[in-house]
Amino acid sequence: MARLSFIFAILFLATANAFTVPRTAVRAFSPVQMAEDTEGGQPVERGVSVDQDGKSNVWAIEPKMEVSTKSSEEQGATALGAAGGIAAFVVVAGLILTNLPDPDQF
Repeated sequence: MARLSFIFAILFLATANAFTVPRTAVRAFSPVQMAEDTEGGQPVERGVSVDQDGKSNVWAIEPKMEVSTKSSEEQGATALGAAGGIAAFVVVAGLILTNLPDPDQF
């Protein structure tokens, strides 16, 4: 049994690559290369840049504003649907909580 365990240990250690040099070359990216993503051939601004001194500059990018195109009837229907969902949840939760067994019975 000890001999079999020894053979398995040797096979396991022979396949381990924990302390070896990686076979593929590691490609390092500078922050400038990572900040210059492209979508559809046009660069996308990510809010990060590096100046000539090598200092990182990070700034906030504000999201684009969207104007609601829903009519007041659609907004009212959405609000009624949300209120109905909340009311249904409250009713179901109330039924479940009122029908729980009494812990003093056990």
